[in-house]
Amino acid sequence: MGLVNEVVPAQQLDEAVDRWVADILACAPTSLRAIKQMVQRGGGLSPQDAHQLSTPALMAALDSEDAKEGVLAFQQKRPPLWPGQ
Repeated sequence: MGLVNEVVPAQQLDEAVDRWVADILACAPTSLRAIKQMVQRGGGLSPQDAHQLSTPALMAALDSEDAKEGVLAFQQKRPPLWPGQ
């Protein structure tokens, strides 16, 4: 279900957290914003209602400057420079 992605010994916890945070921060801000909105607003909804809620946020993220930058960066084989819009 994705509730647990990694288990590490206590002495490796800070390193694992830093790695997960870096992965999240590497994502497009508009996509992260859409995901947070869907999670915050979708609690307690039926799967059908949650799906309807996700569609506008997903479409906005796909039509964003971040999405265009992601494609361009991939084509140019470079890390993206997210504008956050």
